[in-house]
Amino acid sequence: MNDVVKGRVELLVKNKALLQKDFFLENGLITVIAGAAFAEKDKTADPDFVKECRELLRKKKGPFSEMRGNNELLISTKMALSGNPEQYIDDVIKVYDKLQSGKIFGSSYRVLAATSVCDAQKVNDADKIVEKTEAILKGMKSAHPFLTSDEDTGFAVLLAMTEKGVDQILTELEESYECIKKHFAFHDNAAYSLAQVLTTCEGDINENSQKAIELFDAFKNAGFKYGKEHELPSLGILVNLGKDTSEIVSEVIEVVESFKGQKGFGMLDMSQQTKLMLGTMIVASVYNENLNTANTSVANGALSILIAEQTALVAIISASAVAVVSSSN
Repeated sequence: MNDVVKGRVELLVKNKALLQKDFFLENGLITVIAGAAFAEKDKTADPDFVKECRELLRKKKGPFSEMRGNNELLISTKMALSGNPEQYIDDVIKVYDKLQSGKIFGSSYRVLAATSVCDAQKVNDADKIVEKTEAILKGMKSAHPFLTSDEDTGFAVLLAMTEKGVDQILTELEESYECIKKHFAFHDNAAYSLAQVLTTCEGDINENSQKAIELFDAFKNAGFKYGKEHELPSLGILVNLGKDTSEIVSEVIEVVESFKGQKGFGMLDMSQQTKLMLGTMIVASVYNENLNTANTSVANGALSILIAEQTALVAIISASAVAVVSSSN
């Protein structure tokens, strides 16, 4: 395992334990993602400072705000890492309000999308990004009305922050989806989300799509079947690392294997598919740091962290929905 990757894994495990101790009522997957955000910056989690940021967030937003609940620890963590917590949360609120304009109901996904704009330090471009995001989502809904929802907002914002025009984005998105959907039959929504991630990448869209399929098959052949549900989009962040498929897959699997025996990473805590997603996030964030791309502010850790956050949020929402249905029967 790459020494930097190994250090990042050890830091993630340490951070998860620190955060879980102080935020024991939080969903375990949320503390993992919060710990990963610290690790991505090569920092040890500071639960006390995160608590201070949480108090500031609570002063700014009431208990029914979409920035509270499942998003609260993630936003508090980002505030703690920002260098200026109050400015950060004010910026997030400002961008969220722009994304929320004209909409009746709030959205946890739009909150995460707002943080991605702030993390990319593009708050001053928020109006243009929001306008472009709306155009992208409109095109997506026109082409696939049953596949496009609030869940896509985060990826649409990332697409809007690239240098690609709206028409190019929608064309490449459709080409990618057509290329990969047969390989992920009966998982159309996840395949469409993967296509969105692939469209954020540089290079030929068909080659990138084939690379994603190649990676999926390589994991399967190695005995580590990648998830076809909410984990699938994360596969896209491995495509442009400039490494051979076998090398990438081996590195991610080593990360997954290193989770064995670690508290909070057992079979009862998370599935192998979730661990593969985390391994992918760590490997991608490390290797992306060494790449000099035109869209580095988007491509670096921001993309991998956002995908992980989206995955965690969707998993928690899904679990809550199942619990509600079960309790009503």
